[in-house]
Amino acid sequence: MLIASLLTLCVGASLSFAASRYPRHLRAAMRIWIGGLLIETLALLSAALRSPSWDDALPIVLTNTMYALSYAEMGRAMNRFAQRPRSLAPLLLVALTFAILCLFTLVWPSPRWRVTFDTLPIVALQLGVARAVLLGRGRLRPADILTGSLFVACAALALARGLTEFFAPVLGLEEFRPFMLNVVLIFSSILPMLGTIGFMLMCGDRMNDDLGRLAMTDPLTGVHNRRTLARVATSAIEDALREDRPLSLLAIDVDHFKRINDAFGHDAGDEALLGLVRLMRESLAVDAPLSRIGGEEFAVLLPGLGELEACVLAEYLRQHVASALLPLGGHPQRLTVSIGVASLDPATRDLRALLRNADRALYAAKHNGRNRCVAYSTLAPAPVASQVSLGRA
Repeated sequence: MLIASLLTLCVGASLSFAASRYPRHLRAAMRIWIGGLLIETLALLSAALRSPSWDDALPIVLTNTMYALSYAEMGRAMNRFAQRPRSLAPLLLVALTFAILCLFTLVWPSPRWRVTFDTLPIVALQLGVARAVLLGRGRLRPADILTGSLFVACAALALARGLTEFFAPVLGLEEFRPFMLNVVLIFSSILPMLGTIGFMLMCGDRMNDDLGRLAMTDPLTGVHNRRTLARVATSAIEDALREDRPLSLLAIDVDHFKRINDAFGHDAGDEALLGLVRLMRESLAVDAPLSRIGGEEFAVLLPGLGELEACVLAEYLRQHVASALLPLGGHPQRLTVSIGVASLDPATRDLRALLRNADRALYAAKHNGRNRCVAYSTLAPAPVASQVSLGRA
C-alpha cells in the first residue's frame, strides 16, 4: 500500500503537469480529479503507516471518511468532464459514511457493523463514478470502458467485503475475513493509479475530438466549414450519381452585409450571422448539411431534392429570414438573403461545378434586386470564350 501510494502520487504529479497543456474545460476536471487522488493517497498512507496495535477510533473515522471523500471528488471530476450539473448526492453519502463510522466506532464500537454499513455509501460513491463514465456519453472509447470497469470492480469487491463481514459469523467463515480485507486493500491501492491513467486517456480522447470538431466546423457559427462541405458533398454526389437520385445546392448570401458592420460594428455582424444560422436551421430539414463558405456566404446541400423542390425550399427559407427581426446592436433589424439554386445534371457532376453554377445563380439574384431566389437553369447560357473575344473586337 505504501509503494502504491507513492506511485499514485507520481501519477498525480504527472497529471498535474499535463493539465497545463489541456483546454480550460478539461483542466478544471483534471484539477478536481487530482484533489480526489491526493485525498485517497493520504487515506492509503494513513492506513499503510498504522501500527498493528494502533486501534484508535479517531484515525479509523478520519481515514475511512477521507476514502469516501476521494470518490466523491472523482465523481465530481467525471461530472465536470461530461459537462453535467453538480450533484449534492456524493457529499450526502460522505456525510452518511462519517455518521456510520462515528456510530460504530465512537458510540457503539463494533468492527463488524462498521464495515457492513459503511460499505454501502462507499459502494454507491464508486458506482456513481462508474455511472458518470459509462452512461449518457454516447459511443464509449476503450479508455471509458477501462476507467468505468475499474470502479465497478472496486465497488463489487467492497460489496463482497461488506457481505463477508455480515455473514461470516453466521456461516462460520471467520478465516475468510482477513483474505477479503487483503484483497480489498490491495485493489484499493492499485485503483487510483490505474484510474488516473484511464482518466488521462479519456482527457486525451476528448481533446482529440475537440480538435477534430474545430477542424470541421466554423468557429463563429458552429456550422460546417468549406473543408467539411467538400468531404460531405463528394460522398453525397457519388451516391446520387450511382443511384440516379437528384441532388441540389443552395448558395446563400446576406444582402448589404457591409452596411451592418459599418452601422453597428463587427460584433453586430457576428450577431447577424448567428441569428441567420438559427433562422436557416428553423427552415431546413434537420439533416440538411449547412456550411459557411465565405464571410457572409453559406451553402446548403440538399440530397434527394431536384431543382424545383430546392427552389420551393429556398423560397420558404428566404421568406422566413425576411420576416424575422434580429436584435443587432440593441436595435431590431431585418435581414434579407439572396439565394442561388443549382442541381446535378449531365454537365454538372462534381462539387466544383455545382458551386460554380450556384454562384452564377446567386450573382443573378443580386444583380436583379436582391432578396430573391434564382435557379441556374433559368439563366442564359454563359458566352463561349471565342464569342466574347469576337464581340470585344
